[in-house]
Amino acid sequence: MTESRAIPPDALEDIAYLSRSPNRIRILHALSKGPYTRRELEEFTEASRTTLDRIVNELEERGWAERTMDGSYVATPDGNLLVEELMPFIDSVVAIRQLDEAVAWIPTEELSISMQHFSDASVRWSAQTDPMETIDYFTDLIEETTEFRILTNLAAPVPFAAAIRDRILAGRLTAEFVVADEIIEYMWSQPDRQKRWQEILEGDASMFRHQGTIPCNMYIFDDTVLIKKGGAEPIKEGYGVPIESENERVLSWAHDLIDQYRNAATPVDTEALAEASPVPETDSGTE
Repeated sequence: MTESRAIPPDALEDIAYLSRSPNRIRILHALSKGPYTRRELEEFTEASRTTLDRIVNELEERGWAERTMDGSYVATPDGNLLVEELMPFIDSVVAIRQLDEAVAWIPTEELSISMQHFSDASVRWSAQTDPMETIDYFTDLIEETTEFRILTNLAAPVPFAAAIRDRILAGRLTAEFVVADEIIEYMWSQPDRQKRWQEILEGDASMFRHQGTIPCNMYIFDDTVLIKKGGAEPIKEGYGVPIESENERVLSWAHDLIDQYRNAATPVDTEALAEASPVPETDSGTE
């Protein structure tokens, strides 16, 4: 059992001092990029002169800011370190609040970057709780994409898979799929799906089957990352809304995660699958 950690009261007081006023954080952050005169600080932060004078004096008293020889102000080494630690924390809090319940969709056990990089992410909640809204959005995205990668527990819906096939066969898309093993079997058990995916994989595309748990449903459309709820959910739940981010660090992490699971997966042998899969008389699946 982890021991309870005592938190020094003076550290809590410093945190409380800064958190009680956005102006305090804004001014200290500016001084970490300084030096600034008080007039320049007033213009940069849009704080009133009275507020600015009071906060600069308080920052000096705390040892976080100091006056230079020419009368400007700049953050001290302590002030600079405080800003370096504080701003990512604020961005992480912003991200967690913005994503709300969707934050659980991010595979934190696989997360090699800070939550701060999700501060500009959004959740594309369906306006009418209509699963087709998300499918249409994915399909529209693929029409503008040249490089597509996916790590998933889900079979692609018909309109989305058809758009992927058409774009690949037109020579306008390269794609890589890392898919849960049972989804491969499911796709190859139905003639329409099987034919569509054989056509896809005959183009500029590759597919890998992963045995074991895949932590999330992740899609990379060029420079855009979408993350949906993980696990092999019921199909209509699997069509659910995604988290969306264009942050460069999130994009790099997403590529690394897909690489990791692809390297542990097996390339799909379409001929072997076709021979081994039972072929029902009709395609009864709903994608």
